[in-house]
Amino acid sequence: MAGFKNLKNQKGQIGIILVFFVLTILGVISLSFLYRMRLEKEATSNYWDAIKAEYLALAGIERAIAELRNDNNHYDDLYERWAKGFEEKLGAGYYDVKLLSDDGQMREVGIVDEASKININVAGDGSFSEGYTSFELNLSSLKELSREKLKAILRYRYGKDGAPGRRGVDDDGDASFLSKDGIDNDADGKVDEKGEGIDEPDEFCPDSPSGDDNPFETVQEVRLVPGIGEYTFNRIKNYITVYSYDKNIDREGNLRININHAPPSKIFLALKKAGLSEEEAAQVAVNIVDFRDKDSNPTEYRGKYGIEKTPYINEVMPDFTTSVVAAVTDLVKGGVKYLKDKAKKEIKRKIKEKVKRDIPYLDEIIDKATSRGEKELEREVEKIIKRYTEYHHLKKGSGNFLFALPVLFGEKPAFAEGESPVKLDIQIEWIELYNPYSVTLPLPGWRIKTSLGEKKIFGVVPSKGYWVVFNVVIKMPGKSIGREILDNFVDTVKLVNNKGKIVDEATYYNYGVPWRAWEKNDPRVREFAGYLPGGSPWFRNWYWMPEVGEVNLENAQSSFYVKNRPFCCSGEVGYIHNGKQWRTVSLDRDGDWFILDKITTSFPPEKPVKGRININTASKEVLQSLPCIDSKIADQIINYCDGRQGPFDEIGEIARVVGMQKLGINGWDDDGDGYVDEDDEREAILRIISNLITVRSNCFTIVSLGRVIRGGKIVAEKKIKVVVDRGSIPIKILYYREIYSSSS
Repeated sequence: MAGFKNLKNQKGQIGIILVFFVLTILGVISLSFLYRMRLEKEATSNYWDAIKAEYLALAGIERAIAELRNDNNHYDDLYERWAKGFEEKLGAGYYDVKLLSDDGQMREVGIVDEASKININVAGDGSFSEGYTSFELNLSSLKELSREKLKAILRYRYGKDGAPGRRGVDDDGDASFLSKDGIDNDADGKVDEKGEGIDEPDEFCPDSPSGDDNPFETVQEVRLVPGIGEYTFNRIKNYITVYSYDKNIDREGNLRININHAPPSKIFLALKKAGLSEEEAAQVAVNIVDFRDKDSNPTEYRGKYGIEKTPYINEVMPDFTTSVVAAVTDLVKGGVKYLKDKAKKEIKRKIKEKVKRDIPYLDEIIDKATSRGEKELEREVEKIIKRYTEYHHLKKGSGNFLFALPVLFGEKPAFAEGESPVKLDIQIEWIELYNPYSVTLPLPGWRIKTSLGEKKIFGVVPSKGYWVVFNVVIKMPGKSIGREILDNFVDTVKLVNNKGKIVDEATYYNYGVPWRAWEKNDPRVREFAGYLPGGSPWFRNWYWMPEVGEVNLENAQSSFYVKNRPFCCSGEVGYIHNGKQWRTVSLDRDGDWFILDKITTSFPPEKPVKGRININTASKEVLQSLPCIDSKIADQIINYCDGRQGPFDEIGEIARVVGMQKLGINGWDDDGDGYVDEDDEREAILRIISNLITVRSNCFTIVSLGRVIRGGKIVAEKKIKVVVDRGSIPIKILYYREIYSSSS
């Protein structure tokens, strides 16, 4: 019995143990289940937080895109809403798209203008510059890029054959044009050399590469270039891009006018919109056309004639009179030669009296002028001699002077006895032409045209020299030899070329006053500056006063420039004469720089230009990639943007930056034209960079950080980077990448 009880007790204990064991297992299972439930909950919570963080980051992206879409300014700068960035709390978290911290430190989130960087798909080595193409941007301005590393980038870009497109092939079909356009298209320092137009930088098309070209798809791809390691990449990554481009539109959003192709009517409208008066806009428009074309036929529009590389009317003498009195007895002995010599002597005396200076070629000129009527002059002299001889013969034969007088001369005798004088009135007219250019200009087939008729002219006007068209009229008793071509009172003198085109014209109002020469100051201006006794034939006008304009006596000659080739950049409009005394279109700080907003040389203008630098947002390092922009000027550009005057409303406003005119005040002949510190040199930097800069951007990088906060701690975050093209409609996402960070 006792054993049975013990056995029963043992079984009870075993059951209890089993129950506890089962309960323990169930407890462990329950705890495990609960733990797994907790893990699942936490995982679910983390997943949900991650989704929240992602959506917060995306919200920041959408906000940034909205800011860019709603930015309607005609410029972009670092003080606008999009550039300052923003943070916003949403629910249990927030998004952060703020590039600068409150203390001004750069952060890894925010909005960055891609046009503030150098486009590595179009920039070059800066070996030569005339402002034609973005290839003239200098990648080596980045200190971390040695010449070897830069060459390696170009080799990578152009593929194994080392040439844009296919080596030796005119990939874009423009060689026939580029080899004759007068522009250094390949930036090698040579113009229109053999083969220009083939293997040019513009044949490298990142969007549609030819041959073995290898455009960079992303900035990170630069790390694949031999010699560009992580260190170099990290030092340059914030200064380079593959996305930037610019549209050829003005501040109103209208397409700019191409000054290499547009007719004067379209250029006139563009200049008028820029703010020029109708008269000046018309004159500049025709001058632009004649600056670019190869012929010498001035363009006419709205009563204005363009300026070509031709001579100009420089001085007009409508009435230079003198008289020669010769005794008939001397005339009998010396004949026509005596009379001509006496006339030359008297003319020279009178000219010296009035002009106060010897005139070159005067003997030759008078010989030619009188020789044209020499036969007629001889006949008249013979008549005089015959009458004189017959008179004396009759007098000796009859002894009755009164009887002979009516026989020979009617009621009034022609000569007094013995010393009867012969009087010749000589009127000289001249039109002086001036050639300010460095080449001789032939005149065959040209004409001077006035209200009294026209006169053919011949010869060659020497470089920077004069050609005077003299006209001599000799008036004898009862006879005139030659005819006037200039009215003594008022006339319009026209210079007509061998094509029948009016090259120059000017009107004078003389009121019959003799010895008064009408002179120009600036020979390009189609009006006389004033008149002076005697004039200045064959030498510089007394009215030559360049200082009334933008040049001085020393470098005035350099202002005469007609390219007869296309504009290589819009800034070359600074060479164009505006119709005023010694003034061209001014691209100086207080000048006509606003014109640059309305014109372009990009062709076709509808095609965007890759790589232009936004001068409102670029860093000092990037600004120095522009030709002629050194460290000091880059600092001044940034100071201007940061100052009260900034930002730049349009590209021409950069003319107001201190230092932009430095080539015109340094005492050097920077452009090698033989003249120092001229207007051209003051404007040179702006001209060169005019095709390479912008103030309005299209592509932006947005980096947005989304964070979820719980219990005062960051429990999840997500960073998203996108590149957007605001210039497309609708806005395009060009690049998207999620940047993962560990959760806290």
